Amino acid sequence: MSMLNEQTQRGRIEAVAWTVNSIGPSHTPDFTAAAATHLLATGTPVRGQGSGASKAAARAAAAAALLARLDAM
Repeated sequence: MSMLNEQTQRGRIEAVAWTVNSIGPSHTPDFTAAAATHLLATGTPVRGQGSGASKAAARAAAAAALLARLDAM
């Protein structure tokens, strides 16, 4: 996630918007996170999604997916 913050500070992307949802029983939930931003130069939307056993793990997976898409652009 720090790499996404660097991209924002450099003016490549807008601030990242996050959503986190959970499904399953309260004692063993599965979390899904989505990260969305736009390239500032073109306005192109970029999104990443990930899942994990905790909110932090899901956010980290979504951040990695988003970074992979940004690197491909």
